[in-house]
Amino acid sequence: MSTTAPPRSGEPPATGTLEQHGYDFIPESERYMSPRQLGLFWAGINSYQFFFVLGSEAIGVGLSLVQAVVAVVLGNVLFALVAYSSIAGPRAGLPALTLSRAPFGVLGNRVNALFTWAMSLGFKTVNGLLGVFAVLALFQQLGWREPGAAGKILATLLVLGTAIVIAVTGHRLLIRVQPYFAVAVAAVFAVLLVCTLPDVDWSRQPAGGAHGGPAAVLSAAALVASGSLSYLVVSPDYARYLPSGTPVRKVFWRVLGGGAGMAVYLGVTGVVVATRTDLSDPVAGVRPLVPGWLFALYIAACFLGSISNNASVFYSSGLAVQAVGVPLRRWLATALDALLALAAVLLILFVYDFETALNEFLSLVNVWAGPFAAVWITDGVLRRWRYDAHAVHTVGRDSRYWGVGGVNLRGIAALACGMATGLLTIDSPLLHSWLSTRLGGADLSWILPIVVSGGVYAALAGRRVRGAADRTTG
Repeated sequence: MSTTAPPRSGEPPATGTLEQHGYDFIPESERYMSPRQLGLFWAGINSYQFFFVLGSEAIGVGLSLVQAVVAVVLGNVLFALVAYSSIAGPRAGLPALTLSRAPFGVLGNRVNALFTWAMSLGFKTVNGLLGVFAVLALFQQLGWREPGAAGKILATLLVLGTAIVIAVTGHRLLIRVQPYFAVAVAAVFAVLLVCTLPDVDWSRQPAGGAHGGPAAVLSAAALVASGSLSYLVVSPDYARYLPSGTPVRKVFWRVLGGGAGMAVYLGVTGVVVATRTDLSDPVAGVRPLVPGWLFALYIAACFLGSISNNASVFYSSGLAVQAVGVPLRRWLATALDALLALAAVLLILFVYDFETALNEFLSLVNVWAGPFAAVWITDGVLRRWRYDAHAVHTVGRDSRYWGVGGVNLRGIAALACGMATGLLTIDSPLLHSWLSTRLGGADLSWILPIVVSGGVYAALAGRRVRGAADRTTG
């Protein structure tokens, strides 16, 4: 028997001190956060250009302005589940990839940790590229007309390097800086929206007279929902420094208000701006609409937003590296992960097309992320978020979460059912599923797999998990 990360105890560190905790349990004495800080953190993590781009994509797929706004709101409905699942943080004191060992097994959950890391790598790459495009535009504004390869490399190091420093330092610095990012980015996009609104054609229809129906709206909502779904696999990570007795309603409404509020705001802004200009290049496309001073502020906001989100994604991705089984301290795991993200960004900058990479990546997020989250959330609700903080880190048969050969077959079966449902209901650039084709192209892979996985797990493991929860004391 071995214990991979035993619970620690001690006093909370200062803001700039290197965080010593990784994917282990956070003792009550170190839980320094307030619900207000959590809400501001979520506003900050979502204050980046990605949601603006998703809104513009809803116009790009052929929706009218009103339909695109509906798709943005509908796709962000899943943020309510992100808000609810965040309660696992203060109740359990554990990140998602540690507490999810309970439904999947101590070893079986390593597959989910690997998928989480891969998904995080994809989002770090997308966010990094958005920041790099902004810095390259800034270089041109400052007179460097042809930045070329040297400019791309310098911009990548600047964008990712800043995010990495914040992520490696740890949770307390993340929480401290996010409100500043949120205010700065929200203010700039508000000015952009005000400048754009007077000339918007609110009755605008897609070019050529095509009018997307419900199937097209659902497909656009699936694209938007990928943002919320990506957070479902890490939502407890940021809330685990809240005191265990924090009321559910305070956690729920702070996360929903900060996270979903910012995502919808930026998404709708993207819809409105996309009716006025071509946003296939989300930085240069804004330039014809605004004066030079506002374009410079917009570039700065895109740069800050990329750092804001990537710092948080790097942080959780480092926890995923640990959860896979790599024996590194959190800050070392984060640093290793950063090198891989740097390589991925440079690969797409020099080899691959950004818009193609974005759409293909986002189309596959829903197939796994939703079912995985549905299983661990259902398991947490059944056990009332009560876990044995020592046993969940124990790698061996003595762990109550061991399962069969380290795998909980009930959790794996529920996950498989959800993923199969996703593959049957997806409509994406890479895969047009059987059911989606018969529904006129409607994409249900962002919602239906969650229902299936959660329901299957409750049916297979409900009685067993409730009984185990009654015997858990710590």
